[in-house]
Amino acid sequence: MLRLHMATLLAKAGELGDQSVADMAQRTGISRSTLHRLAAGTKQPSLATLWTLRDAYRVRLDALVYDDIQTLQRSSLSQQHHAP
Repeated sequence: MLRLHMATLLAKAGELGDQSVADMAQRTGISRSTLHRLAAGTKQPSLATLWTLRDAYRVRLDALVYDDIQTLQRSSLSQQHHAP
């Protein structure tokens, strides 16, 4: 599962004067609730969301996301237990 790298995003947002999720929502057009879910890791970022964040904060796409190894491992274990 891809996760949003919030530390990178918050650093870039701060450089541009965005001090809150509300500021980020206003700049990007992404809802505050979506930004909160992305930060919490309960929502996987879509390509459109990543593209919007990339444009708004001038950051590379690959710097915005990372693979959550724990989620990948849990998914792999779950699939092994359900295999015939």
